[in-house]
This record gives sequence, structure tokens and C-alpha cells, in this order.
Amino acid sequence: MAPTVTSWDNLAFAYEETDDDTGQHRQTIFAVVDDDDVAYFGTSNLSKKYLSFDTVTSLLEPVPDEDVYPQWTTDENEGNEGNDLTRARETDTPPSAVYIKRPMLAQYAVFKKHNVLPLIPNALLEEAQTMEFLTQHPHPHIVRYHGCRVRRGRIVGLVLDRYPHTLTAYLQDKVGTVDKEPFMDALQSALHHLHALGWAHNDLNPSNILVDPRGLPVLIDFGSAQPVGNKLGTSRGTDGWIDSGMQDYHTSETKHDAFAIDKLRSWLDAPTFD
Repeated sequence: MAPTVTSWDNLAFAYEETDDDTGQHRQTIFAVVDDDDVAYFGTSNLSKKYLSFDTVTSLLEPVPDEDVYPQWTTDENEGNEGNDLTRARETDTPPSAVYIKRPMLAQYAVFKKHNVLPLIPNALLEEAQTMEFLTQHPHPHIVRYHGCRVRRGRIVGLVLDRYPHTLTAYLQDKVGTVDKEPFMDALQSALHHLHALGWAHNDLNPSNILVDPRGLPVLIDFGSAQPVGNKLGTSRGTDGWIDSGMQDYHTSETKHDAFAIDKLRSWLDAPTFD
């Protein structure tokens, strides 16, 4: 049975899809992940302002684990390592101190329609492998990874340090201000570290940067990160923050990060929010 929704905060996400040409509402898409890490997905032709929480609850349908969660190949009796990945130890950190990054549930309906659902678990597995690599080469301004959250023999999320605000929310909600030069120096340091390892982030934008208690950046979202020269997968940057059209954005390059950080430097002078 789907969990009962009583607030938009209960949802993993909820967004309204609009027509690119007319701007008119198409549908509202939403998902919930319950306490057992079972995912539920729903859509409605109504906009959020006309949707009751009872209606949202009634529209939720369970998502089969195999559609969104990659397998954890470990024999539980042999240890905690599988796919050369680390299993997060839930007793090591309190739940309030960590954030669980989930698979791309927002793409579920589209990928199902086009018969490419394996892209969703594959993307989460690839990002887990990237975080394992980065954990071997830590940097103070790259988010700390604790391992994979495993349920029912599958990876249901990546366990990361939690921070309360993205850079977008921090500035849009007027939580505080950013001291631009030390902020950008710290972010540039994280990117230089990544580039020195032979990798590029490829999706630098204000929503993929968290703000720590000192007002400094923490780089997140490594779904598009790849060794330089590799082909990009399902995740490949954010429109408006890339140095070409999305149709030409195919290869991991440090120039993508250079373009985005220059744009971010200018954006900080007069932030705008879509």
C-alpha cells in the first residue's frame, strides 16, 4: 500500500511539466519513497494547486525494484563488499546527518515509455562507482560519500553528507550571502583536484553546489562526471550551464567545467532563478 501523503514535503519530488512551445501545463509528476525504500510514482493531468493529497496518494503506484535499483551482488554472509562498492553502515552516522541520493525517479515514465528503463539503475550504479573512486582521493569541497544503502539485495541510494541548502536555495531564500572570492577559490580548488585526477564534472551549476556552515561550497552530483575523453551517458549537463547545445554535449571535457565556473562567477554578481 502506498504511503499516505499529507504534505508536499512527503514527496521525493513533485514538479509540473509544461509544453516547451506554449508554456501550458501538461502534467504533474510525483514520487514517494517509503521507510522501506520502496518507490512509488504517479502522474496527474491536474496542476499542483488543484491536487488534493488524497488524490496524490490514490495515484501512487509501486515501482518494481528492478526498474530503478541496481543489484547488490554481495553474498550477505561473505562481507560488505559487492561490485567493488562499499555498503554504508547505518550505525556509523545518524540519519539526520546524511542524505540519500536516489535513482532518477523523475525520468521513470519517459524511460518506461521508450523501453529504456535499465538506464535508471545503470546511472545510479555508475555514480556509486564514481563516488568510490573519489573517496580514494578526497577533497574538502567535494561531498563525502559513506557508501551504498542496500535493501532487498539492491542499491536503493547513495549515502552522502547532508547540508541544508544548495547554492540556489541559499541565495533565493536569503539564508545568507556568499563571499564571492573565497567561495570561488574553494570551488576552483575542487575542480582542479578533479581535473588533476583526469576527470571532469560536466554538470556544474548552482543546484549542484551545497553551502557548508562556513559559507563555502561543497560540490555534489557526480552523475555526469567521467574521465576526460569518455562519452557521457544518460546524465549530461544542465541546459543553460553548458558550452554547447545539449545535442552536441557528448564527451567529458574540462572545458565544460571552465565554461560553467566562469558563468557561475558572473551569476553570483546578480543571481537569477528559473
